[in-house]
Amino acid sequence: MVSSLIRLRGGGLAEWNPEERPSIPAEIKRRVLVEAGHRCAIPTCRHIEVDIHHIVPWRTCQAHEYENLIALCPNCHRRADREEIDRKSLKLYKLNLRFVHEKYSQIEMDMLFDLARAPDGVGAPWTPFMLIFFKRVIDSGFVNVYELPGGIFVNGIKSSPSYLTITELGRNFISELGDRDLLA
Repeated sequence: MVSSLIRLRGGGLAEWNPEERPSIPAEIKRRVLVEAGHRCAIPTCRHIEVDIHHIVPWRTCQAHEYENLIALCPNCHRRADREEIDRKSLKLYKLNLRFVHEKYSQIEMDMLFDLARAPDGVGAPWTPFMLIFFKRVIDSGFVNVYELPGGIFVNGIKSSPSYLTITELGRNFISELGDRDLLA
């Protein structure tokens, strides 16, 4: 059995045994995973295999609190443990997840990230009747919809794809996700 002394928030010392750490309650874990769309919370990563990371390390806080937990892929989790990704950045990513999650759907955010990674002018094809899934990012001016000349119509409904491209405003939105200041 391995144990060590840790400093508690109040300044006292306590013995800590990693084998005695309780599991994160299922409801809290679910909230953290849903908040991040079951993907890594780092906007430039977004891998789907994720761990739950304590922003303030467990050995310091000894609590599983939703506000202190974030979904990270194993690679980003190791980087956070080594402090290559600092706590302030993790708190910003958590804050951004909350903001984005309330305003845009996961499919809209995934499309924005995909379009932001694509070369300028390269669009993603979508059938016109499914553009409703992107209404909020279109209305926000983050995405343009364009049509190729001609097209196929079935029973009066256009069935050839429309194309989504990211606007400069959309690129700025994606790049600013990790740059906003923490709110006091």
